[in-house]
Formats: sequence, structure tokens, C-alpha cells
Amino acid sequence: MNDWKDKADAMRPEHSPLTQSNSTPAPSLFEQECEAVGRASAAAKLRLDEAAPETYQRAYRKYKGPVARQDYFVRKCLGLRLNAIKRGMVVDPSVTPDHLRYITDGSCPVTLEPLEFETKGQSKLNPSVDRLVNDVGYRAGNICVLSQRANRAKGEKSFEDVASIATRGEPAGGLEAVEWMRLCSLMYGAWDKAYQRGDPHLLPLAAIPGPGMFMSTSQVVQLMLTRLAQGLIASEAAYAIWRDLTVAAGAQVHLFDEMMELLGPAISYEEHPGNAWLHGDVFTAFEHWYNASHQTVVPHVEGMLRARTELRDDPVGKDLWPVGGRYHH
Repeated sequence: MNDWKDKADAMRPEHSPLTQSNSTPAPSLFEQECEAVGRASAAAKLRLDEAAPETYQRAYRKYKGPVARQDYFVRKCLGLRLNAIKRGMVVDPSVTPDHLRYITDGSCPVTLEPLEFETKGQSKLNPSVDRLVNDVGYRAGNICVLSQRANRAKGEKSFEDVASIATRGEPAGGLEAVEWMRLCSLMYGAWDKAYQRGDPHLLPLAAIPGPGMFMSTSQVVQLMLTRLAQGLIASEAAYAIWRDLTVAAGAQVHLFDEMMELLGPAISYEEHPGNAWLHGDVFTAFEHWYNASHQTVVPHVEGMLRARTELRDDPVGKDLWPVGGRYHH
């Protein structure tokens, strides 16, 4: 074993007779990203950021290629990459201008306010790309587009921090109580995914996640029931499936029927469907039904989700985030 170690040591570059003392080490991934962002920023006619790493600034100043103003999402992606390298981070390749376009639907999922694009200066309605789980980098599934107001309120808060504020039911930090509930709901899926917690909480689906967002199984169930109550799913067949799952779990069918009888009018009453789950009687009815039926409902829904991921061959859905956080085992 020691002989093998000695041979391995002798084969290291510093022991190689071919190694020259003046050789330059290959740039790190972070340095390569700094250079790439510098060149791309200059090409897109973005201003030089003198607070960014020197490698970025040098690449920006050296760039002599063609220059053309890019569309909003290209510039937004470059801005995200620039902010990341200023924090010593690298944006994952899964985050592209097309992905940012995909996850942006025109309004903030927390405040429900319409986002303002292409405006000069800083408006509270300007879109901001934010990480949901701070231990995970900028990568697809962990980013969402919020208004500046919602982003400032979230700051560096963890899911636990936001959940603690949301349960107080009071305005704080520039957000109303219901907006904290939406933010908590929005963060829960990514938190559950990142730390592999197994969906430990039942939370109201106060924020309907947009495309490219992770949801826990209990959230997916609420979303499916929302679409059923809205008439977006063929009702007779869907009702039969949910009732069969309820019976198979040994639960009473009236628990499901009573929940849906409350959910339908609540969704019709609310402008935003997520608000229906904040009705106390609706969510209490959901808790009673879900707790009684989850042993059959959960495997059924998770099987559907796995099949959908395989069908789409979605690399983001299959991705196991490498998190070293306090909950990761």
C-alpha cells in the first residue's frame, strides 16, 4: 500500500520532469465564468460593474468583438450570472434565458402584482430572480421570479424563518400576512426537494406554483383538487378515482365529498384560487381527508409524477440537489 502511495506521489505534476516551473495553472470554473460573463456583458452593451471580480473586469475591457443590445431575458440572465460571481457563486447551466422566460408569467406569485418589464430605475414591481433555498445555488427549480418588494422582504430568510413569520398572521417587513403565507407555500416545495424531508407538513397551497417549480406531494394533491373544482379536469372520472382511493384507504367517502363541497364555492368566491385554501373550513376538511387517505393517495400521485418525469425525460425533475445543509443526510 505504501509503495503504491509513493508511486502516486512521484506521478504528481510537481514531481514530473515535464513540468516547467513557469507553467500557468488552468483557470478554475469560477474564473472561467467570470471571463465568460465579462465578455458576454460587453457584447450585450451592459455597463461595466467595477464591484465585480477583476477577472470579469479584465475580460470586459479586453473584448473587441461585435456589440448588440440583447432582449430582456438575455440581459436578465447575464445580470443573474453577474450577481452570482460577485457573491463567489456560479449559476448552474440549467438556468438560461429561455428558462427565465419559461418561469416568468407576468405577475409576482407572492404579491399578485403585475411585474414591470423594461422600466428604468428601481421599481417595487421590477422582477427579481431569487433563490428559494439558500443552501442551493442558482439552478432550475430553486429560482423564482418575484417582485422587488417580495424579494426584499424574503432577503436571506430560510423556509423556517418565513414559516415562523407566516404563522403569526401579521404584516411584517413590507408584506401582508397573506403574502407571507404565499411565500411560505412557494418555498416549501423547493425546501422539501433540497433536504429530502418527505413532505413533513400540511400547508395551504396559498401560492399556485408556476412552471419550473417543485411542489411536495401534498401540494400536488391540492393543485389537482383545485383544477378539479375549477372544472379544468374531467369531473366524473376524476371524482371516481379520488373516491376509490379514499375507500381503499379505509376512510369514509363523505370526508372527500365534504371537502370538495367547501372548496368549489371558495374558489368561485376568490379572485386568486390559492386564497381558497386559506379558508379555515376548507383546509381543515382537507387535513381530515388527507390524513385519513394519504396511504393510498400519496403512492398514486407520486407514481403519476414519476411517470410524467420519465415521459418528458426532464433532467431537472430527476436532479438530486447536492445540498450540504443541516437537514441533509
